[in-house]
Amino acid sequence: MFSKLIGITRFVLFLLTVFLFLIYLFFTNFLFSKEKQVKRGLTTRKFVINNILNKILGVKITVKGSIPTDTCILMANHRTYYDAVAILKDILAFPIGKIEVQSWPLIGYIASLTGVLFVDRSNKESRSGTIHAMNQKLKEGYSIFNTPEGTTHDEPTTIYFHTGTFAVAARLNVPVVPIAIEYKLKEDAWIGDDTFIRHFIQCFGKWKTEIQITYFEPLISDDADYLLKTTKEKIDNELLRIREEWNIK
Repeated sequence: MFSKLIGITRFVLFLLTVFLFLIYLFFTNFLFSKEKQVKRGLTTRKFVINNILNKILGVKITVKGSIPTDTCILMANHRTYYDAVAILKDILAFPIGKIEVQSWPLIGYIASLTGVLFVDRSNKESRSGTIHAMNQKLKEGYSIFNTPEGTTHDEPTTIYFHTGTFAVAARLNVPVVPIAIEYKLKEDAWIGDDTFIRHFIQCFGKWKTEIQITYFEPLISDDADYLLKTTKEKIDNELLRIREEWNIK
């Protein structure tokens, strides 16, 4: 009962934070050009994650490896909706998100204002549009964050990787940075038909949510298959190591 009360309280604080963030961006964006609006969205998002969200939600993140500072495509495994939040606390990047998120109240609009590139993986035209947007952002010097599995799960290692983003990296000669992200409790993964609110209250109802993130050295190649295979192997091996360290069954 106490954990549920904590979860509900944090959910209310989360909604309040998102609402105030939305109001701030909406009214102050009138003062800036479209190009500056995008940069402000990214930097403000990073500030809010580090100084507000992670603190009110009781999130503790341990980072291993070197956080990339140059333009790259970040490739991570996918456990839950919080993966991008945890990783983008350190990096100004455009994440690729599922089209469904765009319709979420408040969160979808905030995501649009802070550079999320939405994609419907079942729609060829949508995939092509997202790849075009990625190309443009990479040429402008921004990084891209992607979860090539395309869905969340709690398997010990990664599942099928979609190839599209790796093909972009190979064609443009952009470095790929593999990232392994794991949560200390297996039930923190958002899977099946679980609803956002119920999962949020359960996940953040405990006093602390521990997350470990490992950054690997950038990979550069004109061979998309090599990039995909190597990224997958590195992430899989690290996930197994973390799960053994945390005794996750």
